Amino acid sequence: MKKVINYGTFEKGTVILLLLFGIIVRCYKFGAIPGGLNQDEAFSAYEAYSLLHYGMDSSGYAFPVYFNAWGSGMSCLNSYLMIPFLAFFGCQDWVVRLPQLIVSCFTLYVFYRLIRTVFGARAGLIGLLFLSICPWHFMISRWGLDCNLAPGFLLFGFFFFIRGIEHSKYLILSALFYGLCLYCYAMVWPVMPLMLILQTGYLFYVRNIRLDRYVGIAVGLLGLLALPLIVFLLVNVGFMEEIRTPIFSIPRLTAMRGNEISFKNISDNLKNFLTVLYKQNDGLYVNAPNDFGIYYRWTPVFAMLGIFYSILRLWKSLKERIFDMPVLLLIPFFCEILLGCIVKINISRINCIHLFIIAFIVMGMELVIRGFGKYSNYIWVLSMCMLLVCFNDYRKFYFRTYGPNLGVIFKSGVEDSVNYALEMAEDKEIYVETSFAYSQVLFYAQFPVTEYRDTVVYTNYPSEFLDVDSFGPFHMGFEDAVQGNIYIIYEDSIQRFLENGWNIERFGYTAVAY
Repeated sequence: MKKVINYGTFEKGTVILLLLFGIIVRCYKFGAIPGGLNQDEAFSAYEAYSLLHYGMDSSGYAFPVYFNAWGSGMSCLNSYLMIPFLAFFGCQDWVVRLPQLIVSCFTLYVFYRLIRTVFGARAGLIGLLFLSICPWHFMISRWGLDCNLAPGFLLFGFFFFIRGIEHSKYLILSALFYGLCLYCYAMVWPVMPLMLILQTGYLFYVRNIRLDRYVGIAVGLLGLLALPLIVFLLVNVGFMEEIRTPIFSIPRLTAMRGNEISFKNISDNLKNFLTVLYKQNDGLYVNAPNDFGIYYRWTPVFAMLGIFYSILRLWKSLKERIFDMPVLLLIPFFCEILLGCIVKINISRINCIHLFIIAFIVMGMELVIRGFGKYSNYIWVLSMCMLLVCFNDYRKFYFRTYGPNLGVIFKSGVEDSVNYALEMAEDKEIYVETSFAYSQVLFYAQFPVTEYRDTVVYTNYPSEFLDVDSFGPFHMGFEDAVQGNIYIIYEDSIQRFLENGWNIERFGYTAVAY
């Protein structure tokens, strides 16, 4: 008798086990590895701290729809999600990263539901395990880069869009998450309208859409969420004055990074885009471990198989005007490719493509497994075991090498150095080595934003990326150390200070010289 896996109780139990596995490995040593905060993490955290305690961001705006931050802006949703956790737990590294962890854990389940809906229960379980162990998703779940919220919110919107095809009430949730995604990362802005037009256009073409009150509510909700950002763009191209109120603001940035989008270098940008995806590396160590890639080195063949299969189904669907669920996965994928043609990308800039590439990888794996016919269930079990073996190798690499190396890059120990320097300072000036970001000092010092606004001195105002010379007792950068001052230094400088007779207090990869 042919043996089959009963996808009833077995599936539910397996889903629970895989979810617990994915959540536990993401929580293990969470906040400690990697140590320290990336400069963008720190700025998001400082904006959240300032809004919580002073009702304004670092540029003096009350609850803006987009932060001025470095001068050319930063998305705000990450900071707003951080505020209640900072209020309850205080200013700690793991608290800063908590919104990303929570969204990533929900993403595991929603991704499983998406793959199950599109390609079946067995593929759904493969997808859940693969995303749980995927180097890219594992990495972004453990540090709170603001833009990395976007893939999760885009996935939520996409999933509920698919659910809304059968039950239109889900389109309201789709609109909510799509709208919130706009506040995760500005690189979503050119993609989202095109993606929605193509998705809706495809459904009209295959006659698989009906208009009712839920559609109207969804359109209205998405428009309402997008409106502040539309006004923000009008303000920053000079059509309107900025808007300041006690409860929200639409600011004019110090500088706009509109020059990042260009139609002049399409071939070079596309070549760079394809190279980054093929090599699974963009040359930035914080984005990709060279040893494993972002999806594992062996996955491109499965991704290509899944993409090719979906394109064949697209051709048949358009020809016969029959709705086909996997076709919808191609739409955000190709929209991200178009973005890659007009922007020079790295792994973070195209972060919204990764979940869809992973979906194609899972689809390719399921197609190969189906090819084994009556032995397919055995091959499925073997594949799941092999995925766990791959993750075991990556786990050892991450916690022993990659994570600690990120801690070096993020200047682990700077929190203790900043606090120790403040305790020692009294009326002394504190000089901070240029290898540190001023956002790290601001957050770890919990520096009052009102005092920051009154005392900050920029070296290059106005600019897309503002450099701070000083604020309060802190001076960013120095040439010669002068006795009587206090210096926050990186480990490379410790020996030089020791040789010149300074007292040194070490904290991780940082130190205080006095």
